[in-house]
Amino acid sequence: MLELIVQVVFVLALIPALLGAINLLLYRPIKKQAETGLPKLSVLIPARNEEARITPVLQSVLACTGVDFEVIVADDSSTDRTARIVTDMAKSDPRLKLITTRALPEGWLGKNNACHFLSTEAGNPYAVFLDADVTLEPDALSRIASEFTRRPKLKLLSGFPRQITGSFWEKTLIPLIHTVLLGYLPFPGVKFTNSAMFATACGQLIAVQMDAYREVGGHERIRDCIHDGVMLPRHFRAGGHNTDLVDITDISATRMYETGPEVFSGLMKNAHEGMATPFGLPVWTTLLVGGHVLPPVMAVVAWMAGASGDTMRLAIIAAALPWVMRFLMTAIFRQSWFGAVIHPFGVAVLVGLQWVAFFRWRSGKKVSWRGREIG
Repeated sequence: MLELIVQVVFVLALIPALLGAINLLLYRPIKKQAETGLPKLSVLIPARNEEARITPVLQSVLACTGVDFEVIVADDSSTDRTARIVTDMAKSDPRLKLITTRALPEGWLGKNNACHFLSTEAGNPYAVFLDADVTLEPDALSRIASEFTRRPKLKLLSGFPRQITGSFWEKTLIPLIHTVLLGYLPFPGVKFTNSAMFATACGQLIAVQMDAYREVGGHERIRDCIHDGVMLPRHFRAGGHNTDLVDITDISATRMYETGPEVFSGLMKNAHEGMATPFGLPVWTTLLVGGHVLPPVMAVVAWMAGASGDTMRLAIIAAALPWVMRFLMTAIFRQSWFGAVIHPFGVAVLVGLQWVAFFRWRSGKKVSWRGREIG
């Protein structure tokens, strides 16, 4: 029985290791291109109670070079100084404009409402929907624009910014975004097919060609969806438009959360549209626990049980695989080494949070986010 369990755990650890190795070859940064003849961009930023973050974000966006752009910030019923800060900054830079969103209509989520309203104000052929906590490098917008120029059929481009972490729970859980993304999403399907099954984006930064965006219904089409990073590219692909996911670690950065409760709420708020579904959660639990949590446990169990040489070697390899991949991703995406060391613990907590979110959803409880109930 011990030998069989070790073999199963080995397979579960091997799957994300092999797929992760393939995906790392395909999940590449945007190439640097000549900064001439680039299309104009509209940078669209929904903001709700972001007074602590909006200034450095806008400073970084306005410092971008190599492409013409406008910046529109939608104040989403903020109760702090967000609107005042943006208004003051706009006085010294005509590229920046503040708008106020309409009252939240029935059936809409706040961010989708703000993004839809922003899209009606955008005056350029391409737009970058940017979360109000994401900063950009000076060449970020020109590289995004050049990618659309280089690939005329591309209609949606996205990626995961570098995730800055500070607290214990940030370091433990936030880097697992890449673990799940690269360990279990078949990137050949993302890169070489246009199937909606492989549609993926990151809601923190989504760049779109506006004609295609309006054709598929934009954020109005996903008005009640929490996970815009899945649903928006899915509609693009269903409409016959190409989408892509690229590594934007070197051109953008964000610190999504700062405290444990913020991390937990953030990871649970859209869980029922991701892992925490009646069918998906048992599968994800098997994959993540079996492939990341059990391998080191079984290596210790095999050693204590005096397992045969072949079984012991298999258990050691199984235990090493998730750590090797995690250390590799840590180096590539500039993540926390502390979080990498306690990787199995982090995965166990992540799975636990998905189960909590699942039972909360089934019981009808809602998650509070930015002063609003969602879910």
